[in-house]
Amino acid sequence: MEPLDFCRVKKIDEKGFGFLRGVVYPEDIFFHFSQIKKEEFLEKLNHLKRGDFFLYFTSRLRPDGKRKVEEIWYSLEEVPVSYISDFTQRIINLFGESRTNLYDLLHVVNEMKAMGYIRTPEMDMILESSKVLSLPTTIVPHLNEDELKTLLDNLQLAQLEKLETKPFWYEEMKKVSDSLKK
Repeated sequence: MEPLDFCRVKKIDEKGFGFLRGVVYPEDIFFHFSQIKKEEFLEKLNHLKRGDFFLYFTSRLRPDGKRKVEEIWYSLEEVPVSYISDFTQRIINLFGESRTNLYDLLHVVNEMKAMGYIRTPEMDMILESSKVLSLPTTIVPHLNEDELKTLLDNLQLAQLEKLETKPFWYEEMKKVSDSLKK
């Protein structure tokens, strides 16, 4: 079974084909409008600007060595559950890499949290990741109070306060910490 992938739509051509650039296979992956089954989604694609929204998909390798979208979904809710376990682990692992856009990952995590695929143990792994700890202010709007407390514990603000040169995000995270104490 090919792994579930996701991306923002990269490019759509007026002739009805486009290219996606996923996380699993970062090269261009061909798809055609005929693969789009939902009429309202097809209409959105016709007026789409690059990066407007996400797709979840699987792809297969063609005989010419290029990849083509095999199945496509418009939200994580539509993806068969059989893909989710591996996908969840892949998303958590991506928080430790630098090449995947943090905002894209947060979009996916929000969908996964809403569906119950990301629970406390998975969220704890995300909140310990290098990507989050190097840019913690980015994730703050996506966290509930317990998750914020975990993030603040991971940041060790008391230790950072002793430093002469603090991270650029320190003051903002200190405000978050202070607001939770009230």
